[in-house]
Amino acid sequence: MIEIVRRIGCVALALIPTIGFAQGILVAGNKPANTVTLVDLASGSTLATLPTGLGPHEAAASRDGHWAVVTDYGTGAAPGKSLTVVDLRSRTVARTIDLGEYRRPHGVQFLPGDSLVAVTVEASQAVLVVHVVTGAIQSVIKTNQGGSHMVTVRGDGRVGYTSNISGNSITEVDFATGATRSLAVGNQPEGVGVRPDGREVWAASNTAGTISVVDVRGWRIAATLTVGERPYRVSFTPDGKIAIASLTASSRVRLYDAATRAEIVTISIEGRSEASTLASGGAQPVGIAYSADSRFAYVACQGIDAVAVIDLREHRVVRTIPVGPGPDAVAVAEIR
Repeated sequence: MIEIVRRIGCVALALIPTIGFAQGILVAGNKPANTVTLVDLASGSTLATLPTGLGPHEAAASRDGHWAVVTDYGTGAAPGKSLTVVDLRSRTVARTIDLGEYRRPHGVQFLPGDSLVAVTVEASQAVLVVHVVTGAIQSVIKTNQGGSHMVTVRGDGRVGYTSNISGNSITEVDFATGATRSLAVGNQPEGVGVRPDGREVWAASNTAGTISVVDVRGWRIAATLTVGERPYRVSFTPDGKIAIASLTASSRVRLYDAATRAEIVTISIEGRSEASTLASGGAQPVGIAYSADSRFAYVACQGIDAVAVIDLREHRVVRTIPVGPGPDAVAVAEIR
């Protein structure tokens, strides 16, 4: 398919009154500031900016809209070992969970029931299951793979998958039994997403500029998609129909038809910054979250200190929401 690129600038709310934005809270982790910003989804106004541990890298929000959990990855010189738990109802930091010997927490996803999260601990080559209220580590599941970085969870919450950057692999984790299996994919996989039905896992290679499409039942690479540059993140909409890759270096996001694996459209996000660890200049899209109805994608743009809201029906940026400096982590807690 011929690539379609649409360059769309920041759109003021006043210019798009026909779009009905979701009700709830947007959560954005600001890495260099060691803070998390809470934003009202409907109005785009900031509700609170709260402290986290060093280097808040990823975030997840509970389905009931009560909790957000931020992973405190740390800095190069100071490995992190904690989670910051935010009470979204009171808009306060509820607690900091000390993970003890387990270092470099990074990827995080809530499991069904809204009390447990799955967390990768990169330096410990493991996935932890942690209770967000008590702070207890319920289980430790070793991947035995280098750099277990991101985690994505199947729709039923029973199985998760990690991207193992230095292991050049992904690992399937059964949360109930602790069973694991690993598969070699493209070199230095970082972004990883599982279709909600669990049939496929897409793993994005940092160095090859490709996405490995893994057939879970056969546990094999069924296809390799050529991206042409580093796909920093890849994930699926809640309805499983669209996969999105964030192309940080070129400040674009690419939408794929999940069923056919064909490219739908590539969308550029406007704005510039001179300082970044991932790319020079540009909006630099990184983390991605979605509205529950799969209408909107919320893309953290560390180059412009904002979250871009993309209408997935109209294939355009409909607004940008200012947050803190260098946002990477992003999550959405909707009011239902």
